[in-house]
Amino acid sequence: MGEIRIKREDGPAVYHVTSRVIQKRRLLAEGQREVWVAALRRAAEFSGVELITYCVLETHFHILVRIDPAVRLCDDATLVRRYRALYGESRAQWSGLNADELAHALERGPPEAAEALRARLRRRMGDVSEFMRTLRQRYTRWFNRAHETAGTLWAERFGSVLVQDTPWLVGLIAAYIDLNAVRAGLADLPENYRWCGYTEALAGNGLLSRALAGCFPAAKDRKEALARYRLLMLGKGAGAKGDGTGARIDLETLLAAVKNGGELQPHELLRLRVRYFTEGRALGSRDWLERGGGASVLARMKRPPPSRPVESLDYVDLAVARSRARYLEVEDPRE
Repeated sequence: MGEIRIKREDGPAVYHVTSRVIQKRRLLAEGQREVWVAALRRAAEFSGVELITYCVLETHFHILVRIDPAVRLCDDATLVRRYRALYGESRAQWSGLNADELAHALERGPPEAAEALRARLRRRMGDVSEFMRTLRQRYTRWFNRAHETAGTLWAERFGSVLVQDTPWLVGLIAAYIDLNAVRAGLADLPENYRWCGYTEALAGNGLLSRALAGCFPAAKDRKEALARYRLLMLGKGAGAKGDGTGARIDLETLLAAVKNGGELQPHELLRLRVRYFTEGRALGSRDWLERGGGASVLARMKRPPPSRPVESLDYVDLAVARSRARYLEVEDPRE
């Protein structure tokens, strides 16, 4: 039997959570990581948790989240919105309802049945164990369907560490997580690894960039905060352990970053964002994708992907039409 999990119930708390694949098998390969990230976003929105950063590798993953039990005290509209974020338009196996049917049941159903639905949903929100169960179960069900297998994918109970919610410490843990790929030799710099929160923040995810910027409250704006965060990561990545091992970022790179105040240059940001969207079907100006030659080509597809701007590049008119990795809608099993 594992140790009792430490949880804070009287206010918001930050947790560093980890989980490993059974028998160290590589069940989170490149395409599968896209599915995992999509499942992470859905699970976080459904659970009402604030995602600060994450890193997913082939055999395990790290997540840093801030969770407030008070999110359970939400109205029916919020319950339905979160339900839709997780299940889409599918019917959840445990309830037999899709989001529209849930909204109807909460508003017009028998009062006792409606209250039971509310209670069951709220129990799954604002709780680190329920958040991780939702994420791991949904990825497992997708994987087993996609690969025609069965059984659990996870080696053990997930690990969790309660972290004091102070900006400097949260930033330190976040940097440790975003450096995982560098330490593993999968990337030379944290921004060059596709599947971590820092890279996604650079690519335009406002929620993640705001969460990471919150670790540097003295910064004048988000741009400066992310620059300070990059310096923190590079400094940690360039430091060797007591036995002389562990350093992965060379001193020249660190000194160049210090000289620039940690900021990525415009051409570097553009390169990173273009690479982040390499899975995109088309890349160009918004007008070209929506009304020009790109639009005419995309229109021939059975399901044309929508275009959206590459954010944080105000000086460049650049958008991407990107198809998400195939994500099977699966029901969330309940006891």
